[in-house]
Amino acid sequence: MSNVYTHKPLTPFRRAFARFSLSETAKYTKLTLGLWIGFFIPSLLGYPDAAVSLAGSAMLTLALGSSISAARSYFYKRVLSNVVAMPLGTLLIWLTAPHLWLGALLLPVLIFGIVGLRPSLFQMTSVTVPMTLVLYTGEHLPLLEQRLIGVVLGMLLGFILQQVAFPPDHGYWANTLVNDGNAQSTDTFAQLAAGKLDRAQIKPATARLRALSTNLKQAHQLLKTDIEQAWVSPHLKRNRARLPLFACYQEVFDSLVNFLETMNTFHDQFAALDASWREAFLQRLGELVAAHRQLAEAADLREERPPLSMPPLHMEELRHLIEDLPGSTVFTSVYLGHLSGYGILLCRLSELHTA
Repeated sequence: MSNVYTHKPLTPFRRAFARFSLSETAKYTKLTLGLWIGFFIPSLLGYPDAAVSLAGSAMLTLALGSSISAARSYFYKRVLSNVVAMPLGTLLIWLTAPHLWLGALLLPVLIFGIVGLRPSLFQMTSVTVPMTLVLYTGEHLPLLEQRLIGVVLGMLLGFILQQVAFPPDHGYWANTLVNDGNAQSTDTFAQLAAGKLDRAQIKPATARLRALSTNLKQAHQLLKTDIEQAWVSPHLKRNRARLPLFACYQEVFDSLVNFLETMNTFHDQFAALDASWREAFLQRLGELVAAHRQLAEAADLREERPPLSMPPLHMEELRHLIEDLPGSTVFTSVYLGHLSGYGILLCRLSELHTA
């Protein structure tokens, strides 16, 4: 399957909607909807006693599930925790009545024994709450029913809201980070290749690029997990083909962070290298930056443009670049290693963009 990504740029409305879906305001809006819908529907249907529990469960799903897959995972674990702990705990209280102290002694042995068989299926905080509620409610079956109905339906409502009401568009976030990372890295290394990057600028540039790379890694992982585990929404389908691209750009930014760290740590040693070697090294770095800028333009989805007709960089070209610049000392070898790593990743991006 081709890795070329050719969809049209998002309309201003869809771009604003995607940006809103990632904001704190979107989280507050969904929490408000969870409270309103979860409270008013059971109240209007004549079940006011379940309204608070249902609304609370819906809001918990939305608050603790930062993505569709996270909401789904929390939904499963909390529902299962309550469905196991509440009925079994109530049954134990019935069997040991009227000796509540005996039920309290046996309750953790029973519940934690079951949880210990498959701990990954349960949420510990969601197991302990119904256990204490069992001790409080005792033999009152209506309270047990209200709790289970509120938890199951409330969690389901929260998951549905997370799925359909402003689902966080991690693909849009990843695309934005790729654009920002390409702009930052090509500007910084273009200055370096031109001999205009002061040493005082290296640390701040490294910190910015490291933070951006970390965020891209998180956005890529959230998008990948949502696609693998959740019902696939249109905003997920739109960026499914971009997953390998996001991963490769994140590797590029990490590689350039290491490059800048080396340049800062061994700045004096680099300045002391043979002038002609440094000039040739920086000239080849400039060629890689030029190829990176072509790839950055192809990766930018804010404007519609045809895909690249040919890769900006081939492995054969890179081999000639590196072979013409031998590493005769420890430090020339170190800098050549960074140059080679950068070039290899650009070759991989060239393949992904042209397929």
